[in-house]
Amino acid sequence: MGRNNGKIKFSIAIINIVLVLVLLFFSYQKYQNIKTLNSKKDKIKEEYQVLMKDQNIDENEINEINNKINELENIDETILNKKNEVFKLASELEKKIKNKETDKKIVYLTFDDGPYYNTYKVLKILKENHVKATFFTTNVNGEHCYDNRNYVCHDVYAAIAKDNHTIANHTYTHGWNRGLYKSADSFIDAIKRQEELIKSKTGLVTNIARFPGGSGTPIAQRGRSGLNAMIEKLRENNYGWVDWTAQDGDGGYLPNYDTGWKNLMQSINEPLEVVLFHDYHAVTTAILPNFIKYLQEKNYIILPLFYDSVMINK
Repeated sequence: MGRNNGKIKFSIAIINIVLVLVLLFFSYQKYQNIKTLNSKKDKIKEEYQVLMKDQNIDENEINEINNKINELENIDETILNKKNEVFKLASELEKKIKNKETDKKIVYLTFDDGPYYNTYKVLKILKENHVKATFFTTNVNGEHCYDNRNYVCHDVYAAIAKDNHTIANHTYTHGWNRGLYKSADSFIDAIKRQEELIKSKTGLVTNIARFPGGSGTPIAQRGRSGLNAMIEKLRENNYGWVDWTAQDGDGGYLPNYDTGWKNLMQSINEPLEVVLFHDYHAVTTAILPNFIKYLQEKNYIILPLFYDSVMINK
Protein backbone atom coordinates (compact mmCIF):
# COMPACT_ATOMS: atom_id res chain seq x y z
CA MET A 1 0.00 0.00 0.00
CA GLY A 2 2.85 2.40 0.90
CA ARG A 3 4.54 1.83 -2.45
CA ASN A 4 1.28 2.47 -4.30
CA ASN A 5 0.77 5.71 -2.41
CA GLY A 6 4.29 6.73 -3.32
CA LYS A 7 3.65 6.04 -6.99
CA ILE A 8 0.43 8.04 -6.91
CA LYS A 9 2.17 10.99 -5.26
CA PHE A 10 5.01 10.79 -7.78
CA SER A 11 2.53 10.77 -10.71
CA ILE A 12 0.67 13.75 -9.29
CA ALA A 13 3.97 15.59 -8.84
CA ILE A 14 4.94 14.93 -12.47
CA ILE A 15 1.55 16.18 -13.69
CA ASN A 16 1.84 19.33 -11.59
CA ILE A 17 5.32 19.97 -12.97
CA VAL A 18 4.00 19.60 -16.52
CA LEU A 19 1.17 22.04 -15.87
CA VAL A 20 3.48 24.58 -14.24
CA LEU A 21 5.95 24.41 -17.11
CA VAL A 22 3.19 24.67 -19.69
CA LEU A 23 2.03 27.84 -17.94
CA LEU A 24 5.61 29.08 -17.94
CA PHE A 25 5.75 28.32 -21.64
CA PHE A 26 2.65 30.38 -22.22
CA SER A 27 4.09 33.27 -20.26
CA TYR A 28 6.93 33.52 -22.74
CA GLN A 29 4.57 34.67 -25.48
CA LYS A 30 5.08 38.28 -24.36
CA TYR A 31 8.69 37.96 -25.50
CA GLN A 32 7.74 36.89 -28.99
CA ASN A 33 7.34 40.20 -30.78
CA ILE A 34 10.52 39.76 -32.72
CA LYS A 35 10.36 43.11 -34.48
CA THR A 36 10.10 44.92 -31.16
CA LEU A 37 13.00 42.96 -29.72
CA ASN A 38 15.18 43.70 -32.72
CA SER A 39 14.27 47.37 -32.49
CA LYS A 40 15.23 47.44 -28.81
CA LYS A 41 18.44 45.62 -29.55
CA ASP A 42 19.42 48.11 -32.27
CA LYS A 43 18.60 51.03 -30.00
CA ILE A 44 20.74 49.61 -27.18
CA LYS A 45 23.61 49.07 -29.58
CA GLU A 46 23.34 52.68 -30.74
CA GLU A 47 23.42 53.83 -27.12
CA TYR A 48 26.42 51.63 -26.57
CA GLN A 49 28.33 53.23 -29.43
CA VAL A 50 27.56 56.69 -28.10
CA LEU A 51 28.62 55.75 -24.60
CA MET A 52 31.88 54.26 -25.84
CA LYS A 53 32.79 57.65 -27.32
CA ASP A 54 32.27 59.32 -23.97
CA GLN A 55 35.58 59.32 -22.11
CA ASN A 56 33.84 59.95 -18.77
CA ILE A 57 31.31 57.12 -18.86
CA ASP A 58 31.28 54.81 -15.87
CA GLU A 59 32.47 51.26 -16.55
CA ASN A 60 29.47 49.81 -14.68
CA GLU A 61 27.12 51.53 -17.12
CA ILE A 62 28.99 49.99 -20.04
CA ASN A 63 28.72 46.56 -18.43
CA GLU A 64 24.99 47.05 -17.90
CA ILE A 65 24.51 47.89 -21.57
CA ASN A 66 26.53 44.84 -22.58
CA ASN A 67 24.41 42.63 -20.34
CA LYS A 68 21.21 43.96 -21.91
CA ILE A 69 22.58 43.28 -25.38
CA ASN A 70 23.49 39.73 -24.40
CA GLU A 71 20.02 39.11 -22.96
CA LEU A 72 18.41 40.21 -26.21
CA GLU A 73 20.84 38.21 -28.32
CA ASN A 74 20.07 35.02 -26.37
CA ILE A 75 16.32 35.41 -25.91
CA ASP A 76 15.41 33.15 -28.87
CA GLU A 77 17.63 30.41 -27.46
CA THR A 78 16.05 30.81 -24.01
CA ILE A 79 12.57 30.47 -25.45
CA LEU A 80 13.61 27.43 -27.50
CA ASN A 81 15.05 25.80 -24.39
CA LYS A 82 11.80 26.39 -22.49
CA LYS A 83 9.81 24.89 -25.35
CA ASN A 84 12.02 21.83 -25.38
CA GLU A 85 11.57 21.40 -21.63
CA VAL A 86 7.80 21.51 -22.00
CA PHE A 87 7.81 19.14 -24.98
CA LYS A 88 10.03 16.69 -23.10
CA LEU A 89 7.60 16.60 -20.19
CA ALA A 90 4.65 16.37 -22.59
CA SER A 91 6.33 13.36 -24.23
CA GLU A 92 6.71 11.70 -20.84
CA LEU A 93 3.06 12.42 -20.07
CA GLU A 94 2.02 10.89 -23.42
CA LYS A 95 3.78 7.68 -22.45
CA LYS A 96 2.02 7.61 -19.08
CA ILE A 97 -1.31 8.14 -20.83
CA LYS A 98 -0.67 5.30 -23.25
CA ASN A 99 0.34 3.05 -20.33
CA LYS A 100 -2.80 4.12 -18.43
CA GLU A 101 -0.73 5.43 -15.53
CA THR A 102 -2.67 8.72 -15.28
CA ASP A 103 -6.19 10.00 -15.87
CA LYS A 104 -4.85 13.10 -17.63
CA LYS A 105 -5.46 13.40 -21.38
CA ILE A 106 -3.88 15.43 -24.18
CA VAL A 107 -5.52 16.99 -27.22
CA TYR A 108 -3.78 18.73 -30.10
CA LEU A 109 -5.90 21.33 -31.93
CA THR A 110 -4.79 21.70 -35.55
CA PHE A 111 -5.87 24.16 -38.25
CA ASP A 112 -5.40 23.43 -41.96
CA ASP A 113 -5.21 25.35 -45.24
CA GLY A 114 -4.35 28.82 -43.89
CA PRO A 115 -3.38 31.39 -43.24
CA TYR A 116 -6.58 33.36 -43.79
CA TYR A 117 -7.84 36.72 -42.58
CA ASN A 118 -10.13 34.73 -40.27
CA THR A 119 -6.98 33.21 -38.71
CA TYR A 120 -6.68 36.42 -36.69
CA LYS A 121 -10.03 35.60 -35.03
CA VAL A 122 -8.82 32.08 -34.27
CA LEU A 123 -5.60 33.45 -32.75
CA LYS A 124 -7.61 35.86 -30.60
CA ILE A 125 -9.77 33.03 -29.22
CA LEU A 126 -6.72 30.88 -28.48
CA LYS A 127 -4.97 33.75 -26.70
CA GLU A 128 -8.05 34.58 -24.61
CA ASN A 129 -8.19 30.95 -23.48
CA HIS A 130 -4.40 30.58 -22.95
CA VAL A 131 -4.25 27.74 -25.48
CA LYS A 132 -1.58 26.81 -28.02
CA ALA A 133 -2.40 25.06 -31.29
CA THR A 134 -0.81 23.91 -34.55
CA PHE A 135 -1.28 25.59 -37.93
CA PHE A 136 -0.66 23.53 -41.07
CA THR A 137 0.06 26.27 -43.57
CA THR A 138 0.05 26.42 -47.37
CA ASN A 139 0.50 29.05 -50.07
CA VAL A 140 -2.49 27.88 -52.11
CA ASN A 141 -4.25 31.20 -51.37
CA GLY A 142 -1.27 33.33 -52.37
CA GLU A 143 0.08 36.43 -50.71
CA HIS A 144 -3.28 38.11 -50.10
CA CYS A 145 -6.00 36.63 -47.93
CA TYR A 146 -8.47 34.51 -49.86
CA ASP A 147 -11.27 35.67 -47.54
CA ASN A 148 -10.21 39.35 -47.60
CA ARG A 149 -8.07 40.44 -50.54
CA ASN A 150 -7.36 43.80 -48.89
CA TYR A 151 -5.01 42.10 -46.42
CA VAL A 152 -1.64 40.41 -46.90
CA CYS A 153 -1.99 36.94 -45.41
CA HIS A 154 1.75 36.36 -45.44
CA ASP A 155 1.75 38.72 -42.44
CA VAL A 156 -0.28 36.15 -40.51
CA TYR A 157 2.74 33.82 -40.32
CA ALA A 158 4.46 36.29 -38.00
CA ALA A 159 1.31 36.58 -35.87
CA ILE A 160 1.16 32.79 -35.44
CA ALA A 161 4.85 32.64 -34.53
CA LYS A 162 4.59 35.58 -32.12
CA ASP A 163 1.90 33.75 -30.14
CA ASN A 164 4.18 30.70 -29.95
CA HIS A 165 1.97 28.24 -31.80
CA THR A 166 3.46 25.42 -33.85
CA ILE A 167 3.69 26.27 -37.55
CA ALA A 168 3.60 23.12 -39.68
CA ASN A 169 3.81 22.28 -43.39
CA HIS A 170 0.76 21.56 -45.57
CA THR A 171 2.73 21.89 -48.87
CA TYR A 172 3.10 25.01 -50.99
CA THR A 173 0.35 24.18 -53.50
CA HIS A 174 -2.12 21.93 -51.63
CA GLY A 175 -2.82 20.59 -55.14
CA TRP A 176 -3.87 17.04 -54.29
CA ASN A 177 -6.03 17.10 -57.45
CA ARG A 178 -3.51 19.07 -59.54
CA GLY A 179 -0.42 16.88 -59.61
CA LEU A 180 0.84 17.20 -56.03
CA TYR A 181 0.92 13.42 -55.68
CA LYS A 182 2.15 12.74 -59.21
CA SER A 183 5.41 11.50 -57.72
CA ALA A 184 7.43 11.55 -54.51
CA ASP A 185 9.60 14.28 -56.05
CA SER A 186 6.65 16.56 -56.89
CA PHE A 187 5.36 16.10 -53.35
CA ILE A 188 8.65 16.83 -51.59
CA ASP A 189 9.22 19.85 -53.85
CA ALA A 190 5.95 21.34 -52.57
CA ILE A 191 7.04 20.56 -49.00
CA LYS A 192 10.41 22.26 -49.45
CA ARG A 193 8.89 25.34 -51.09
CA GLN A 194 6.48 25.79 -48.19
CA GLU A 195 9.34 25.24 -45.74
CA GLU A 196 11.23 28.13 -47.35
CA LEU A 197 8.16 30.37 -47.21
CA ILE A 198 7.64 29.66 -43.50
CA LYS A 199 11.31 30.33 -42.82
CA SER A 200 11.29 33.60 -44.76
CA LYS A 201 8.26 34.90 -42.84
CA THR A 202 9.12 33.67 -39.34
CA GLY A 203 12.75 32.53 -39.20
CA LEU A 204 11.45 29.12 -38.09
CA VAL A 205 12.18 25.75 -39.70
CA THR A 206 9.32 23.29 -39.36
CA ASN A 207 9.66 19.49 -39.31
CA ILE A 208 6.00 18.43 -39.13
CA ALA A 209 3.85 17.89 -42.23
CA ARG A 210 0.32 16.90 -43.14
CA PHE A 211 -0.76 15.43 -46.47
CA PRO A 212 -3.46 17.58 -48.13
CA GLY A 213 -6.57 15.44 -48.00
CA GLY A 214 -4.88 13.18 -45.44
CA SER A 215 -2.54 10.26 -46.09
CA GLY A 216 -5.39 8.33 -47.68
CA THR A 217 -5.39 10.67 -50.69
CA PRO A 218 -1.99 9.67 -52.13
CA ILE A 219 -2.92 6.03 -51.49
CA ALA A 220 -6.08 6.50 -53.54
CA GLN A 221 -4.09 8.15 -56.35
CA ARG A 222 -0.78 6.24 -56.33
CA GLY A 223 -1.36 3.23 -54.11
CA ARG A 224 0.44 2.24 -50.93
CA SER A 225 3.81 2.18 -52.69
CA GLY A 226 3.30 5.78 -53.81
CA LEU A 227 2.58 6.91 -50.25
CA ASN A 228 5.57 4.96 -48.95
CA ALA A 229 7.85 6.72 -51.43
CA MET A 230 6.57 10.11 -50.24
CA ILE A 231 7.02 9.13 -46.60
CA GLU A 232 10.60 8.11 -47.36
CA LYS A 233 11.21 11.54 -48.88
CA LEU A 234 9.83 13.13 -45.71
CA ARG A 235 12.18 11.05 -43.60
CA GLU A 236 15.16 12.01 -45.75
CA ASN A 237 14.29 15.64 -45.03
CA ASN A 238 13.82 15.06 -41.26
CA TYR A 239 10.02 15.41 -41.34
CA GLY A 240 7.34 13.63 -39.39
CA TRP A 241 3.71 13.60 -40.51
CA VAL A 242 0.30 13.37 -38.89
CA ASP A 243 -3.34 12.86 -39.86
CA TRP A 244 -6.12 13.42 -37.30
CA THR A 245 -8.40 11.46 -34.99
CA ALA A 246 -11.36 13.86 -34.61
CA GLN A 247 -13.02 16.70 -36.52
CA ASP A 248 -16.07 18.92 -36.74
CA GLY A 249 -16.39 18.38 -40.51
CA ASP A 250 -15.51 21.91 -41.58
CA GLY A 251 -13.40 20.59 -44.47
CA GLY A 252 -16.62 19.63 -46.25
CA TYR A 253 -20.26 20.65 -45.91
CA LEU A 254 -20.81 21.96 -42.40
CA PRO A 255 -24.16 23.79 -42.28
CA ASN A 256 -24.31 24.95 -38.67
CA TYR A 257 -22.96 24.93 -35.11
CA ASP A 258 -25.07 21.99 -33.94
CA THR A 259 -23.83 19.71 -36.72
CA GLY A 260 -20.20 20.63 -36.02
CA TRP A 261 -20.62 20.07 -32.29
CA LYS A 262 -22.30 16.70 -32.87
CA ASN A 263 -19.44 15.63 -35.15
CA LEU A 264 -16.90 16.52 -32.47
CA MET A 265 -18.76 14.73 -29.70
CA GLN A 266 -18.98 11.59 -31.84
CA SER A 267 -15.26 11.59 -32.63
CA ILE A 268 -13.66 12.67 -29.33
CA ASN A 269 -13.31 9.53 -27.24
CA GLU A 270 -9.60 8.79 -26.71
CA PRO A 271 -7.07 10.08 -24.15
CA LEU A 272 -4.78 11.26 -26.99
CA GLU A 273 -6.51 13.19 -29.77
CA VAL A 274 -5.54 15.27 -32.80
CA VAL A 275 -8.46 17.47 -33.87
CA LEU A 276 -8.76 18.72 -37.45
CA PHE A 277 -10.14 22.22 -38.00
CA HIS A 278 -9.83 24.78 -40.81
CA ASP A 279 -9.13 28.35 -39.80
CA TYR A 280 -11.37 29.83 -42.50
CA HIS A 281 -14.67 28.39 -41.28
CA ALA A 282 -17.16 30.56 -39.37
CA VAL A 283 -18.77 27.55 -37.68
CA THR A 284 -15.43 26.39 -36.30
CA THR A 285 -14.70 29.91 -35.07
CA ALA A 286 -18.04 29.90 -33.25
CA ILE A 287 -17.50 26.42 -31.79
CA LEU A 288 -13.91 26.93 -30.64
CA PRO A 289 -14.41 28.78 -27.30
CA ASN A 290 -16.98 26.30 -26.02
CA PHE A 291 -15.00 23.33 -27.32
CA ILE A 292 -11.89 24.48 -25.45
CA LYS A 293 -13.94 24.77 -22.27
CA TYR A 294 -15.42 21.31 -22.86
CA LEU A 295 -11.98 19.74 -23.33
CA GLN A 296 -10.62 21.31 -20.15
CA GLU A 297 -13.63 20.11 -18.18
CA LYS A 298 -12.97 16.60 -19.52
CA ASN A 299 -9.43 16.67 -18.11
CA TYR A 300 -7.64 17.32 -21.42
CA ILE A 301 -4.43 19.31 -21.56
CA ILE A 302 -4.37 21.29 -24.82
CA LEU A 303 -0.91 21.47 -26.41
CA PRO A 304 0.75 22.34 -29.73
CA LEU A 305 2.20 19.43 -31.69
CA PHE A 306 5.93 18.71 -31.48
CA TYR A 307 8.15 16.38 -33.50
CA ASP A 308 8.74 13.82 -30.72
CA SER A 309 5.05 13.41 -29.94
CA VAL A 310 3.74 9.86 -30.23
CA MET A 311 1.09 11.24 -32.58
CA ILE A 312 3.72 12.14 -35.19
CA ASN A 313 4.57 9.40 -37.70
CA LYS A 314 8.25 9.22 -38.57
